[in-house]
Formats: sequence, C-alpha cells, structure tokens
Amino acid sequence: MRALAVLALIPLLVACSTAKPGGPPLAENPATGTDISGRWTGSWVGTGLFNAVRQENLLLEVAQRGDAGYGRMVIDGAAAAESVPWQVRQQGLGGIRVFATISGSKVKLTHERDDRIFSADLTVMGDQMVGRVNGRDVRLLLARQSQPQNVAPQAAQAVPQMPPQIPVASEPVTPQPELAALAPQPQESDKPQSGEPAQRPRNEDFVAVPELKPIYFDFDKSALRPDAVDALTNNTTWLKENADALVLIEGNCDERGTAEYNLALGDRRAKSAMDYLEANGIAKDRLSTISYGKERPVCTENTDECKNQNRRAEFRVKTR
Repeated sequence: MRALAVLALIPLLVACSTAKPGGPPLAENPATGTDISGRWTGSWVGTGLFNAVRQENLLLEVAQRGDAGYGRMVIDGAAAAESVPWQVRQQGLGGIRVFATISGSKVKLTHERDDRIFSADLTVMGDQMVGRVNGRDVRLLLARQSQPQNVAPQAAQAVPQMPPQIPVASEPVTPQPELAALAPQPQESDKPQSGEPAQRPRNEDFVAVPELKPIYFDFDKSALRPDAVDALTNNTTWLKENADALVLIEGNCDERGTAEYNLALGDRRAKSAMDYLEANGIAKDRLSTISYGKERPVCTENTDECKNQNRRAEFRVKTR
C-alpha cells in the first residue's frame, strides 16, 4: 500500500516543481493610471484682498511608481499670498512634500503627513492637469514640462532634495533663520508697472498733517483691519475737503524678514490704502505710493507693541 501511495504522489510532486509563480513581483505591476512623473508648472489661482483674483506661480515635481507618486510642490511667493493657507505658506517656498494617488486620469494629491494641510483632486488631460484644492475656492492649473523615462524607485527620494528653481523668479530666495517662510521674492504683480505712479517720489516735497492718521496692519498682512478702515474713512473725508492736496502713502514693516520681502509687503500695504481711497472717491491721479520696507521704524524696542507700531502706512500731502 505504501508503494502505491508513493507512486500516486509522484505526478503531483513533478507538477509542483515545474509550476511558475502566481505572478510578477508587485513592483513590476503596470500602473493603473496616467503617468504624471516629471515636472509640471502653472498657477495656484484664488482670491486675495478685496476678492481680487491672485495667481501664484506653482511648480510640481513627481516621481511615480505604479499608481503612486511622491515629490514636492513649490509655491513662489506663498508667504504673502492671501489665497494660500498659512500652513501651506510656511512650507511653500522650500517645497511641500506630497503624495499622489493615480487612478485613470484622476489624481489625488495630498500633503505627505496630513491631508488636512493640503489636499487636491486633479484631472490629467494630455499635457495639462487641472483641479481644485479641497475646502478652498482655489484652482490648480498645470502644464507638463518634462517626463523622465523609466523612473527608478530611488528617484522618489531624490526629488525633494532638488533646489526650488522657479523659472519666473528673478533672484534666489534667501530665508531668514527665524522666519524661513518669509523670504519670497516679490511677484510680478508686486513690482511697479510703467503705467503706475512712480515708486520713489521726492519725499521732501510732501509733509505730514495731523488730520491724516496712519493705519496699522497685522503681522505679514496687507489686508485692512476694521480700525484701519475707520481711519481711512476719516482720511477720505479730509481729502475730499482739500481737493488740491496730492497724497503720498508710505508702506512700512517691522524688522522681521528680508529687506526684499519687506519692500514688497510695504508696497502692498500702501496700495491697499490707495485702493480704498480710490474706491471711495479720491481721484487716482492724486495718489502715489512708496515702500520703505523695514528701513524706517518708528520704534526700535524688541517688543510686540513696538513691532505693531512699525507695521503701518502713513500719509503725507503736498499742494498741486
């Protein structure tokens, strides 16, 4: 009987020894979705001050393996963008580490640690990728710039170490140690345009008058606070009563951040005040702005109250 049992098992043993494994290794499974590996550039489009549309330059670099990808997203100028959430601003310049899950033409892009910080649903259409940031009225518009072939697994680890080279940036960003997120270069929209009033008028031609009160801003903000609106309302009344007065609005910042960043922020603060005055009946040809950044503090003590006094816009006038 034992001999018969052994003879019966021989065909089974032969079959098992010649059978192939049940499939290729997991790493070799083909991707279930579109290939998004490579570099994408485009815009983060949202609304800022006075619900005005703002576009922040965006760079996305992804290394993909199968239906998953890993890389970074760099937002140029994020630290000053009202449409960008604060936690995204803090990481946007150095590059936000993101994961991508690809299913067909659909891409789910999330922050590597917490999708509450950042999450977006995108759709790939050829060399275009568009979608919205979850929980915010923000659109992402991207176009493919390059597509590496046969991306190796270690490429996903190499992507985050690449320096954030944004084509539109005029100079490299140099973050300060205590404010790593507050060292962006000014956007094109922050730079003086040829059709706008001169940014460096002769300051000695303008004088301060006690009727025009300065306005103050929150840290890293150019949005008008309620107390600033009250002061601007009174300033508007005085300017309407003195129609021959030309106005110079001076934007200022506290000492934190780079000189370049504060010049751009001071410019935005001055223009916020100018936009309010113009919207309330003051002719644009009477208004001009200048930014001193952190060059002209009114207080030099290292206190919060002192810093509050330095985040301001002041008003000077001269007769036509």
